[in-house]
Amino acid sequence: MPIINDSPDQNMDTIKRELQQYVTLKDEAEAITERVTTIKKRLTAYIEDLGEPNEKGSIVLPVEDDRTGTRAIVKQRRVSKQFDENTANDLLKSKGLFDTCTTTVTMLDQDAVMAAYYEGKLTDSDIDTMFPEKVTWALVLEKK
Repeated sequence: MPIINDSPDQNMDTIKRELQQYVTLKDEAEAITERVTTIKKRLTAYIEDLGEPNEKGSIVLPVEDDRTGTRAIVKQRRVSKQFDENTANDLLKSKGLFDTCTTTVTMLDQDAVMAAYYEGKLTDSDIDTMFPEKVTWALVLEKK
């Protein structure tokens, strides 16, 4: 069955069949996602119980599965650095570098903009210009 039917004169039976297929596939996709999540949690538990750490800090469980081509399942250690602003503020202040390592950013205050509008300082047109509508579309199935 084609995903897109270019014929402008589609009949209702065709639309209903595609609707039914859509609903079935969405349900299956949701069930698959839940199943993958469950299995991933169990595999992670197996790795934690039976695996051994490697030189990078990951935990490795050898499985040698020819069917999937998998040698091992790994709970891979991933490290990222995040900027800690509170710690940085304290450190820079203690070293006298705070003023040279900071900048002032002017930001619009939407609450103040709306207050100016309610005070009559801005018009409806001004507000419409500053807050343009954004239209999005969603496919929704209305149920009985």
